[in-house]
Amino acid sequence: MKIWLVSIFEQTPIDKVFSTRFLSIAEEALSRGHDVTFWGSTFKHNTKEQRFEETTYVDYKENYKLVFVKSMGYEKNIAPKRLISHALLGKEMVKEMGKAGKPDAILLAFPPISLAYYVSAWAEQNKVPLIMDIIDPWPTLFETAVPGWVSFLKRPIFKTPRARLMESLKKVDIVTAISNQYLDWSSEFFVVPKKECLYPAADYSAIRRYIDNAKPLDLPNKKLNLIYAGSLASSYDIENILAAAKQLSAHEDIHFYIAGAGPKEAFIKKYTSVYGNVTFLGRLNKDVLMDYYAHCDLGMTQHIKGATQSVTYKLFDLLSAGLPILNSLESEMKDIIVDNEVGLHNIPGDAEGLAQNILTFFQNPDQLKSYQENGLNLARKEGDTKVIYKRFVDIIEELSC
Repeated sequence: MKIWLVSIFEQTPIDKVFSTRFLSIAEEALSRGHDVTFWGSTFKHNTKEQRFEETTYVDYKENYKLVFVKSMGYEKNIAPKRLISHALLGKEMVKEMGKAGKPDAILLAFPPISLAYYVSAWAEQNKVPLIMDIIDPWPTLFETAVPGWVSFLKRPIFKTPRARLMESLKKVDIVTAISNQYLDWSSEFFVVPKKECLYPAADYSAIRRYIDNAKPLDLPNKKLNLIYAGSLASSYDIENILAAAKQLSAHEDIHFYIAGAGPKEAFIKKYTSVYGNVTFLGRLNKDVLMDYYAHCDLGMTQHIKGATQSVTYKLFDLLSAGLPILNSLESEMKDIIVDNEVGLHNIPGDAEGLAQNILTFFQNPDQLKSYQENGLNLARKEGDTKVIYKRFVDIIEELSC
């Protein structure tokens, strides 16, 4: 059967990445003998660069085609130019789809809203079964960012995006999401009868190979090493990590590593100029990051109060690497971590709580080992790409029968 995967924010095969949600689904579908076309954008969101100057078709390998539809670039994540770019891309995408015939099914990543609006309309018109996979809760994500003093503008500003999301969901055969929380959120706009939660997975076997074969790092041999790896943008509470590190600075056997890039680098560099228990690594390639994961004992996912993320990709990344998680995200991810005893939770912005959780593992190595084993078991059962993305292709096959 012919399967189309549509995702513009995800990395693509030509970007030479470790693994992503839709690329793993594509590989599973190809392994079953299906024909796959991956529809993306010429504009690469994470680097703000163009992959190609014009719409480009790539015969990546047998039965696997990539289509990069021309998209206008933008410099800022929250700006009118980005919304215009998405709207124009949606129109261009369905024009190209009209030239490519009809697939047996489409799996569409949501957001953006405009792309979902145009692709869902095209799918309905051409009688093509459609699955929408919710990664982020747009436009609610942006509504929460509107300052309270202009909250009266929310209704007129977000009226059209909300209406377009509702219209898109009406045309969907099945809705999937990275969390049950997002499935419930989608029902606030329209209740799609068929829905299923499929967590953001990690390639468990690949990560374990990296960890087992990790290069030894010339680093101090501390009793407890912690790592934060990810964005250093506004919704990530780097300040809280540094505040906890400051509280624990007298413990010479506890060390923090921070990897990533973003506007909060300045806070880290200011801290490391005074204290020696934090090492800033900058942005790391995946294989180098795995070497640091192998060196560390705990992972951190610290978000600011009000962060809208539900279950992040870091959950099973860290657990697969054998790293229990120190989490502040108050969402379904908190429940998974606490209920399965694969980490500890602190209130967002509570440096004392984070520091105490770190000391809990520092003072109880048997508990640390138990949580590491729990995390590995959970990652194998519920967060492995081989489990999650096999199910995705099962759904696609069932839908098109």
